[in-house]
Amino acid sequence: MTSLEVITRQHAAGKTVVSLQGVIDADAKERLEVLLSIEDSAVLDFSAVQRVNSMGLAILLNILKQLQTQGIAVHAEGMNRMTAMLFKMTGLNQYLQNPSASAPVCDTPAPITTRTPTAVPSAPTDPSPSSHWRFSVSLQDRGQLESWYFLNTHLQRHWGHTIRLEPHFGALDQDHAAPLATSDMVFASPFVACELIDEGFLPLMVPCSDPEEAVIVRRRDDERKTWGHFTRPKILTARIESYVYLLGRMLIDETGYSSDDANYLFVGNDMKSIQMLLKNMGDIAILPRQTFSGLASITRSTLEVMDESRTDFAYHTLCLSPHRKSTVLKVKELFLSLKSDTKGQNILRGLGIHDWREPAQEEISMLTEVYHRYAGSG
Repeated sequence: MTSLEVITRQHAAGKTVVSLQGVIDADAKERLEVLLSIEDSAVLDFSAVQRVNSMGLAILLNILKQLQTQGIAVHAEGMNRMTAMLFKMTGLNQYLQNPSASAPVCDTPAPITTRTPTAVPSAPTDPSPSSHWRFSVSLQDRGQLESWYFLNTHLQRHWGHTIRLEPHFGALDQDHAAPLATSDMVFASPFVACELIDEGFLPLMVPCSDPEEAVIVRRRDDERKTWGHFTRPKILTARIESYVYLLGRMLIDETGYSSDDANYLFVGNDMKSIQMLLKNMGDIAILPRQTFSGLASITRSTLEVMDESRTDFAYHTLCLSPHRKSTVLKVKELFLSLKSDTKGQNILRGLGIHDWREPAQEEISMLTEVYHRYAGSG
């Protein structure tokens, strides 16, 4: 049941004012559709909105498109910085009469250098049904390995194909593996998923689990409290090929401080970033929210959160090779059917996944927007 409340009232100037209160997500669809009954210009008041996720944005986008087609002018007010940023990234601003209400976003940051994406071989015709598949999996936790093998066995039994599971954990494992671009299916981190999408892979499914989010922290005893107090700060983070790092860059730019004016030190893993920060070997750290939340309370008490993302679009993604596109519907059916039997439910539980779902186009658009803004392709 949605936690969104939609309260409509008449403004003294004659405009309809719609106050949105709570969370705007997929469950808010029915209540948001009341906006379609607006007959004249209106103001949407977001000041009591706690969060807008990607599915909620998709619903709003469709509604605002319809209102624009009917010639109804819609203004927005009271958006917080994160909501305003997501509106701009999804193009929702073009359906508002006051796009300037949104917070500024840095449009042209200097690109950073990443590894050269693996070239995709010329796409062959669809292999025969008897040919084996390569299924590359990026493990979020080594403890998931057994469940991934169970899932792989489940897929083979219900489909009849031979599928070779290739699990990887961390950058080092992946560097010594066969190129991901020659895989048939890849369960990829958000950063790698963007690389694969650029190479023609199809983003099919995302897990119903927590997305990747970034937390920016400093030492609590540091007298520099805001970005304006820093001059070319040394920012510690795990890897350049991390979507959390990209989200951190985006957050910094959203404050009005250019992320280009910082020095970045990539130290290999999140715990090392924390250790170096506490030893005064850096000024700021960009961490995954899950890592920060899992710190011991005594460690967290020595850190101060400067900013954190609540974007809800950076998920690990199941991507399908373009030469397997004829199997899209079957692959989706196999993953969505896991919830329907006891063995499938046990596999999902072992993976820490509630279920699988198809990503909304708005989610993929936002994911690749941030990737291209800060990582580029070469």
